[in-house]
Amino acid sequence: MPQVSVVIPTFGRPELVSRAVRGALGQVGVEVEVIVVIDGDDPATCAALAAIDDERLRVISHEGKRGAGQARDTGADAATADWVAFLDDDDDWMPTKLAAQLAAAPEGPAIIMTLSDAVSSYGTFVRPSLPYAEDMPVDEWLFGRHSWTRGGESFLQTSSLMMPRSLFALARFTDTKQHEEWELVIRAVKQHGYRLITVCEPLVTYYVPEKRASLSRTYTWRNSIEWAMGMREVLSRKAFSGFCLTVVAQMAASNGANEAFRPLLRAAWTYGAPTPRQLFAFGFFRLAPESFRRQLRALMQAQPRSA
Repeated sequence: MPQVSVVIPTFGRPELVSRAVRGALGQVGVEVEVIVVIDGDDPATCAALAAIDDERLRVISHEGKRGAGQARDTGADAATADWVAFLDDDDDWMPTKLAAQLAAAPEGPAIIMTLSDAVSSYGTFVRPSLPYAEDMPVDEWLFGRHSWTRGGESFLQTSSLMMPRSLFALARFTDTKQHEEWELVIRAVKQHGYRLITVCEPLVTYYVPEKRASLSRTYTWRNSIEWAMGMREVLSRKAFSGFCLTVVAQMAASNGANEAFRPLLRAAWTYGAPTPRQLFAFGFFRLAPESFRRQLRALMQAQPRSA
């Protein structure tokens, strides 16, 4: 019996998903099964996966496109191991990733995450730079804004997560295609009593999406506000305002959506508790030109990892 079921959602990227599958099958010290969920009709991906001769690999195809969240749920439903780990088709793992997570698992219910090497046009950086240490509410760690200028302090991405299969009887990736992994982790911790444990090693290679297509639909600021409103029962006021004034404001600035700033500020003041750091970040995203923000981000990033 496998110890970990690895779930990989994919569509239209046969070369990338083949690399991800080989990385999952190459985990050392752990018995795995790998479940690839193809989100729609994709003969090229089916053919590429058929060329991987390994009995630990299973392939499931959706008849039509349902989105990354539902593809992950389909894989979790098909899993047979006690633990489920998720790997996006364009990311990769170090060979010891799952073994390190299993070694860190406590007795009680918990989600285990690792650090990631985030690869972008600026270089490769370890994220999060402020690992979650269970010393604050998880939503405030994600959205609270902990410094005036430095980014990347909180970072939670699907390919770093391993969780008990039993969690899916309580919480699932939603079908909203908005912030699925954040919602699942926040609800698991704050509503269902799970811990979030961090393995403080960069065991995931996360390729920051810049121009590549992604199975998850591009987020919009309107949908993000709607998501936050639906999460008000779970999010603290500080986390709510931080999400609006930093996460969504940065998204809007990057997309040139200047019409977003007034409703974001109004929502933050009405339903949140803005902090000085959050307001400073919001003003910066609102006023600084994109070219200046890109240059400053490159300068302020943590030192790149040596090759």
